[in-house]
Amino acid sequence: MSGSYQRLNILLVDDSEDDILMAKTVFGHLGFPHNLETVTDARQALDYLQCTGKYADRKRTLPDLLLLDINMPMMDGFALLRAIKADPLLKRIPVIMLTSSSSQEDVTRSFENGAASYITKPDSMEGYKNVMSNFGKYWLSVSALPE
Repeated sequence: MSGSYQRLNILLVDDSEDDILMAKTVFGHLGFPHNLETVTDARQALDYLQCTGKYADRKRTLPDLLLLDINMPMMDGFALLRAIKADPLLKRIPVIMLTSSSSQEDVTRSFENGAASYITKPDSMEGYKNVMSNFGKYWLSVSALPE
């Protein structure tokens, strides 16, 4: 369904309040339609996706994309990625690793566990803006997403 999405619904899973703030700021200034939801750990992400816990009253819709940090306390991004890909309903969500790690081992491990893409977080606001602008263009106009 390439190019037909009116709005990208994105779930960002990141324990860094600074990174969440940067993402919200950058996404707010980009020229593509989106809805960005954020959670700060893997357990919250599962609750959000499964409409349990504090998200029990949330309308059961899945995000079009999930941006996932690797390094988080308690349950890391790899464990969450495996849990998502093991769930028959959730496994269709494209998971994009968005992390500070540029380790080839982390890249390989991400793809082995079902990640759709791997992005190393830029170290500046301008770099983040450029990466996310290209990210939006790709997912809205180049790639097809499951309905």
